[in-house]
Amino acid sequence: MSQYPYLFHHNKLYPILQIRLKSANRSLLTEALIDSGANMSVFSADIADYLEVELEAGKKIYLQGIGGRILGYAHTIKIDIEKKEFKLKVVFSRELFTSFNILGRDNFFNFFRIIFDEENKMFALE
Repeated sequence: MSQYPYLFHHNKLYPILQIRLKSANRSLLTEALIDSGANMSVFSADIADYLEVELEAGKKIYLQGIGGRILGYAHTIKIDIEKKEFKLKVVFSRELFTSFNILGRDNFFNFFRIIFDEENKMFALE
């Protein structure tokens, strides 16, 4: 089991994980919020652009959330967490206006047992 402290983001603590996203030609070390309330993993279109992922080549999808509906494009990319690599379904969107990239339940939560310890501001991946 790997344990992680919550990280500060805009002066608040959140369960944020450092991950590496990989495409055929590039990789990017970034952070994402582990969000048990999100169905899908959602990343900004800037990340798709950097990874040279052709955004509109993905499956067009609309995501509904508290902030309203956004348009995105579903892709499967490689993700690396602590030298463990697997394929992850993600949605890239130009309409994602949160300050977080999001790791949601669909697919990401299948790879780990995730434990949130709010009292101690820690989380664990098993």
